[in-house]
Amino acid sequence: MSERDAWPITDRDAFQAMVRKWITANWSVSITVRQWWDRLGGAGLTVPTWPTPLGGLGATTTIQGVIEQELGRIGTIAPPLSGVGVHLVGPVLRQFGTDDQRERFTHAIVRGTSNWCLLFDEPDGADPTSITSTATREGSGPWSVDAVKLTSGAEAADLGLLLVRTGGDAGSREGLTCAVLDLDQPTVNVQTLSTGGSLVVCRGASIGADGAVGVVGAVGEGFAVAQTVLAHRQTTLAGRIRRGLVEVVAGERAGNLDRTTGDVLTRTKAAPPPPTERRRRP
Repeated sequence: MSERDAWPITDRDAFQAMVRKWITANWSVSITVRQWWDRLGGAGLTVPTWPTPLGGLGATTTIQGVIEQELGRIGTIAPPLSGVGVHLVGPVLRQFGTDDQRERFTHAIVRGTSNWCLLFDEPDGADPTSITSTATREGSGPWSVDAVKLTSGAEAADLGLLLVRTGGDAGSREGLTCAVLDLDQPTVNVQTLSTGGSLVVCRGASIGADGAVGVVGAVGEGFAVAQTVLAHRQTTLAGRIRRGLVEVVAGERAGNLDRTTGDVLTRTKAAPPPPTERRRRP
């Protein structure tokens, strides 16, 4: 029986007692963020509401609340829940991804070793039907992407969930395709905007024809994927971190995985608080 199978998820009090013992045995300021997140993910405690095959416990949000409460009680590093990986990409892969994609990407999301950005919006509009970015290919070879996308957090992202036009007329729902884009390519340029967002420019970027890094869902049926993403984006709790936990950016490119948790906590506590706006008296 695996560690995830042993949790008493139907008994809140028993679960709380057990998770408290687990944290005592597994949390340490001498381990790395990677090791901490690997332990959380392996135990099913990062996203407990996900099904067990995808790294969860198949539990309720009440159980998730217990986990956050116990982690926050002693001030640990937060699970890798911020950003779009857990809240947008995970649900899309569960519904539209292949077995290969789910196996490769959801477990990396749960363990914080990948960080994602959403590459849907364009400078001329956020409506999926307004997309002009394209992906073309010869025969069954890899796709070549020419795209300009507005997003956030792309500087630290390893992967992007991309929506492009592979056919159909401009303004049409037909011919849109969703895919996974590896941002670590010389043909992908990420620019930080003065507004705090990111501009991602692809000129001949490659998307594999086969394997995990490729199309999500069917070619030409990306509008259905987009609708799922937009529905989750409107209702997501992304960025909600319980008080007492310290949030750390996930993914290899962010550079936090091999820092010790103690170093992260020390530097976070030593950082000055953000400035607050002073109100003038009337």
